[in-house]
Amino acid sequence: MNRYVIIWLVILGFSLNGSGQSVDVFIDMALENNHGLKSLRLEYDAALFKIDQVNDWPDPKVNLGIGVLPVETRLGAQRLRIGASQMIPWKGHLSAKSDVARSMAEVISSKDEVKEIDIEFAMRTAYATLQFLEAKKDIILEKLNVLDALEEMAKSAVRSGNGKLSNVLFTERKRELLNADLSLITKKIEQPTIIINRWAGRDLNTKINVLDSALNPLPKREVTSYASGEHPQFKIFSDQILASTSKIELTRYETKPKIGVGLDYAYIDGRNDVEMPGNGRDVLMPMGSISIPLHTGRYEAIRQEETVKQQAIQAKQEDTRDTYLAEIEMAFSSIEYADQVIEKYQALKDITSETLKLMRTEYASEGTRFEELLRLEMELIEYDHEIEKAHYDKNLAIATLYKFR
Repeated sequence: MNRYVIIWLVILGFSLNGSGQSVDVFIDMALENNHGLKSLRLEYDAALFKIDQVNDWPDPKVNLGIGVLPVETRLGAQRLRIGASQMIPWKGHLSAKSDVARSMAEVISSKDEVKEIDIEFAMRTAYATLQFLEAKKDIILEKLNVLDALEEMAKSAVRSGNGKLSNVLFTERKRELLNADLSLITKKIEQPTIIINRWAGRDLNTKINVLDSALNPLPKREVTSYASGEHPQFKIFSDQILASTSKIELTRYETKPKIGVGLDYAYIDGRNDVEMPGNGRDVLMPMGSISIPLHTGRYEAIRQEETVKQQAIQAKQEDTRDTYLAEIEMAFSSIEYADQVIEKYQALKDITSETLKLMRTEYASEGTRFEELLRLEMELIEYDHEIEKAHYDKNLAIATLYKFR
C-alpha cells in the first residue's frame, strides 16, 4: 500500500478517536448498518413477490380413466378416457387479487421509515444523556479542584493559628464522597455508550467522544404540519385502509359464478359381433361447467369486518395524530421551562460569586465561617449542574421535535 495512504489512514484514525463525533455521524451509521431496517426492507421485497403468486390462472385439471371393466356403448367398449379442464377467472378477478397483495406489501413499505425515526430518536436521546453525564463528570472534577484550593486555605489557616483542623478533615470527607460519585458516573456512562454503539453496529464498548453542542429547536408550524399528516405512520394507516378496501372489492368477484371449460376424449374398442356405421369410433366431447356460489353470507361478513377495521384504523389515526401533537406541545413547554431554569441558576451564580469574593477575603484574614464558605463554593458549582440538567432536558425535548421533521 502506498505509504501516503497509510499515513492518511493513521491520521484519520486519530481524528476519529481523538476528536468528538456529532450525533449525526452515529445516526448515519445506524441507518446504514441496522439489521432491523434491513429486515423490513427485505420483508417488503418478499411481499412484492406475492403479487405474481396470485395473478395466475388456476391450474388446469387432467383426468385419466382406464376401462378395467369397460363400459359398453352401442359402438363398442370404452377402453380409455382422457379429459382436461380449465377454470376461467372472471374478468377483473385476478387484478383484484393482485391489488390486495400489492396493498398489503405497501403497508410494509413505510415501516422502515417509521423505524428510522425511532432509531434517530433513540440515538439523539442516548447522545444527550452521554453529553449530560460527561458534563456532570467535569463538574465533579471542578468541585475536586475547588476542594484542593480550600484545603490549602484551611491548612494555611491552621498553620497561622486562625483555623481549625476539623476544616481540613471536612474537606477530605467531602472529597471521598465526590470520588465515589465520579466512579458511579463513569459506570453510568457505559449505558448510553452501549445504546449508541449497538444501533451504530459497532463494538458495544467502543469509547465515544461527544461534542459539546446543543440541538436547535425546530419551527412549531413545521413540526405540527408533519405530525398532522406527513409522518410515515399515516402512510401506513392509509395503506391499511387501501388494503381493506381491496379485500372488499375482491369479495365482489368471489360471489360471481365460476366458469370452466374442458375437453374429454374416449377411446372406443370396436364391436366384433356386428357391422354398423361408425363402429369403434372414438368420442371427443367439449365440456363446460359452472359453479354458482349460493351461500354468500361469509362474503357479507368479510365486508362488514373490513368496514369495521377501517373505522378502527381511522380512529387509531386520529389518536396517533393527537398523541403526536401533544408530544410537540409538551416538548415546547419543556424547552421554555428549561430556559427559565437556566436563567434562574445563572442569576444565582452571579449573586453567589459576589458573595464568595467577600467570604474568601474574610476567611483568609480571620479564618472563620469555613463551613459556610465550603457550602457556597459547592453550591456555586452545583448551579452549573442544574444548568447542565436543564440543557439535558431541553435536548431531550428537541430530540422529540426532530421526530417530526
